[in-house]
Amino acid sequence: MRVALEWIKEFVPIRQKAEKLADIMTMSGLEVEEMECVGDDIIFELGVTANRADCLSVKGVARDISALTNVSMKIKKSSTPKGKGKMDGFVKISVKHKSRCPRYAARVIDGIKIGPSPSWIVRRLADCGIRSINNVVDATNYVMLETGQPLHAFDTKFLKGDRVVVRKAADDGEFTTLDSVTRKLISEDLLICDNVGPVAMAGIMGGENSEVRDSTTRILLESAYFEPGGVRRTSKRLGLSSESSRRFERGVDPNGVVDALHRLTEVILSTAGGTPTADWVDIYPKKVNEKIITISAEETNRILGTNLKLEEISGIMKRLGFKVAKSQSRKLSVTVPTVRVDIVREIDLIEEVARIHGYGKIAETMPFVRVSSITKPRFSDQEDAVRESLVGSGLSEIALYGFTSEKNLEPFAEVGGTPIIVTNPLSSDQAVMRTMLIPGLLDVYQLNANRQSPDCRLFSIQSVFNRPRPIGPLIESKCVAGVMAGKKNPERWERASEEVDFYDIKGVVENIILSLNLRDEVIYQRGEAFRFLHPGRFAHVLCQGKRVGFIGQLHPDITAQWDIDNDVHVFELSFDDLAEVSMGELPRFTELSKFPYVDRDIALLLPDKVPAVEIERVIQDSREELVTDVKIFDVYKGKGVSSGQKSLAITIRFARNDRTLTDDEVNRAQQNLVDMLKTRLGAALRT
Repeated sequence: MRVALEWIKEFVPIRQKAEKLADIMTMSGLEVEEMECVGDDIIFELGVTANRADCLSVKGVARDISALTNVSMKIKKSSTPKGKGKMDGFVKISVKHKSRCPRYAARVIDGIKIGPSPSWIVRRLADCGIRSINNVVDATNYVMLETGQPLHAFDTKFLKGDRVVVRKAADDGEFTTLDSVTRKLISEDLLICDNVGPVAMAGIMGGENSEVRDSTTRILLESAYFEPGGVRRTSKRLGLSSESSRRFERGVDPNGVVDALHRLTEVILSTAGGTPTADWVDIYPKKVNEKIITISAEETNRILGTNLKLEEISGIMKRLGFKVAKSQSRKLSVTVPTVRVDIVREIDLIEEVARIHGYGKIAETMPFVRVSSITKPRFSDQEDAVRESLVGSGLSEIALYGFTSEKNLEPFAEVGGTPIIVTNPLSSDQAVMRTMLIPGLLDVYQLNANRQSPDCRLFSIQSVFNRPRPIGPLIESKCVAGVMAGKKNPERWERASEEVDFYDIKGVVENIILSLNLRDEVIYQRGEAFRFLHPGRFAHVLCQGKRVGFIGQLHPDITAQWDIDNDVHVFELSFDDLAEVSMGELPRFTELSKFPYVDRDIALLLPDKVPAVEIERVIQDSREELVTDVKIFDVYKGKGVSSGQKSLAITIRFARNDRTLTDDEVNRAQQNLVDMLKTRLGAALRT
């Protein structure tokens, strides 16, 4: 905000030089970003923080300087301009949505003459970066800069039906604002309307259909308090920010509305003439009262590290224009005026004490900190183990946004479900909360591939967000996902043609399972593939019989959506489900045996529908004490194997830790296993 020093001096005497005053203001939190000499005046460019709405006015800045320099403000006597005639004779006003417009005041001035503004108004507006338009519009801007209260003037001859209604948009559709831009309206928008339609967007900008023109002779002056949140939502949605919306969305003084209206009437009468009505409209059904907050010297000194007495704190409060009364418990009862919308708690008053007392006067001390034990988050160890496993498998971790586009999630809807829509997204690319991690990893891979890095190994361990039912609570859960594509060994010339395949990414998942000590709890199962996966190149991952994720190659239609030419292999697992089971699985250590083991290879004929993992499970369930390991190393279908069957070659390791095995012991154990496989799975030895 730009403000002229000479204008400030009309409200508070300033003894300091401009440079010294700028330093005092900056050190108190009201930063002077730049100083500019304009003629005999000095213009301050202020960086007003979002919470200091009161400083978006000359009076507000002067009030702060008064407290900082301990100099009383000049009290300007204000009078209510007298007039004749009643408001009812000109216009009738009603407010339909009082929660969005808690106070609305208006007054009519008849017989004005539109023309140029006096030079002193033009100069002051120019100093603040506002161009002069005419004496009425300039007056509204001048009083707004002076008081912080946005104001507006309507030409009454364009108010159809001589009515003003404050209501939400209904079926108005579109509205053309003063900047000649036609804007779409929604039911959330608050409007100022006449009997036919809107004439202004409340708190933001007036309409082209009711603006003050050279032919205007009668005007309706508006001074109101609009709910800040509603103004901000409409302003942000439309991308339309104005001096009015900037103040309303931060909060103006609801009890200063009528005073500003009278001040505006006074300025217009002096610059454009005319006769105001004898009365005015002030719709204020529920008064906003001043806040009463208690503050103690003990808490103030504890927070700030000072030794201020209660009387000193009381003096600072009075310098700020707050009313102060002592309570019986050695505390101050402070009445905060409604112009200070930023002060709602004791800590806010303590901040004011620090500002006015001076941050530089607070002694520097080392903070006293108690060292306490750190509690690890649940599943922290499991997450570290999975992350270490993935990095060891050659994958790089990616941090993804919590939001994505709805288009990216559509192909994965059968797993991710319906996404949660963000009410006020930063952009269309971040309009919904992610239900899966794979789309985000594909975005990163696409970016890398476009920069000539098509060999990709990426993973992410982050939260996803789902709503199981259309109406109900949102569930946040953690998943781990990975993407692999491109050359398997890009740096080895003798194997440069080998591409990443299903078994590579399955090996990565197996490493995750091993890192969580879940090898005996997890199986990989074929079944009906998800539509986004390539048929025949996928597997469901089951932990203790429950599906916890999947592995597979993406369908070409999906990779084409991301403009990816390579085959892309992915996995996504529920980290929470796996980690929960892992909590009950302790790491097991087995001492290396001093005695030799025996490996036996056998080939089995099995029905094609029997998954290979069932062989391992049957052998593990057999409780044959000599068996220490089982590995499947070959699958064959074709010549010599009947239709509907397959041949599986497995290696079974036999050993004992206390002695060397004999051939008879190994043969008996092997035969027991073969008999069990025949009984349980219908297997037969292949000869």
